[in-house]
Amino acid sequence: MKYRLTLLLYILALSFTQAQENNRIEVSGKIFVAVDDLENVTIYNASSNKGTITNVKGEFKLEVALHDEIRVSALQLVPFQTKVTKAVLDNRQLHILLLERVNNLGEVVLLTYGITGDLKTDIDSAKVFKPFEFSFGSFENFELPDDYHSKVDNIAVGSQNDRIAYPLNIKGIIGTLLNGLFKTKDKKRKKRADFKNKIGDAFETPTSVLSEKFEEDYFVKNFNIPEEQVRPL
Repeated sequence: MKYRLTLLLYILALSFTQAQENNRIEVSGKIFVAVDDLENVTIYNASSNKGTITNVKGEFKLEVALHDEIRVSALQLVPFQTKVTKAVLDNRQLHILLLERVNNLGEVVLLTYGITGDLKTDIDSAKVFKPFEFSFGSFENFELPDDYHSKVDNIAVGSQNDRIAYPLNIKGIIGTLLNGLFKTKDKKRKKRADFKNKIGDAFETPTSVLSEKFEEDYFVKNFNIPEEQVRPL
């Protein structure tokens, strides 16, 4: 029963609203105010949730019904609201008189800080101070650690200049090693010659000494030396 009553009230309200919509008629309106800019003033029917704006002459058209609430607003005007009367519906005319909004500044008080009120005099007598310069110098002088934006520096490969310089260094190193090697061989050769000069013919091992200790077959079988070369002269 309660559900049916709620549904009935809803239907009646909807029917009344629909009837109000059907009973609305379009009226021509105009605003009157002592300002030059009459365009884009908002005219809003709060009862039907519909609105419009005025043209450059302050004129507008809006659908209204009896007792509809009309609201008028603009930045340069004092807000205004009114209700539609039977005379408006009969004449299909809605004239609205508005007031200009005046923005008054608050009271300005000049304190006694040596201000005379004369702009040029006050500027000339004003104290000028030099601002404190706070600087770290050039950003390039900062030593910042590497991050993921930093370029990868492959020390194993090196730069282009390093790769060009390395062959030159290697040549120098090889030259130094070869010079040392040749000097070492020259020293050994000189020592060998000095030793040979000291001991004379005994420096060379005679083949007769070896042939006395080993048989000819020993050299032929173990060292593959031809037999004619093993025989002592």
